[in-house]
Amino acid sequence: MKGYILYEVKVPILGFNDKNKMNIKQLDNNYYILEMDRKEDTNMYLLSSNSVASFDIDINDEDLRKLQITEKTKISIYYTILINNPVSDSLVNLSAPIIINEDKKLMGQCIINSSNYLYDTLGKINI
Repeated sequence: MKGYILYEVKVPILGFNDKNKMNIKQLDNNYYILEMDRKEDTNMYLLSSNSVASFDIDINDEDLRKLQITEKTKISIYYTILINNPVSDSLVNLSAPIIINEDKKLMGQCIINSSNYLYDTLGKINI
């Protein structure tokens, strides 16, 4: 992924319900920036799911439909990060991943209804 890639928002990003297009830029193999509003310089840091220990997530049927995801769709999954000092104490939100349909350039934030995965710190996640 080079530069910014523009995605159409089909499932709202929490707190940014009025945004219908967003960009994602890769910083390195693990970290990305979700550019929510270029004029206001509003960004969110993301962690690639490839950086997190594997676990199953259930995306509800309504979100799958909105994102046009099927068994053959190429998807990417990212988790939002709240940066703290020290960085190892930064929080990763595992309960509301950003799901991307790479084939159709669609995205959304999906709430996972499982109490097993809420938040963890970067220091505890195997990166």
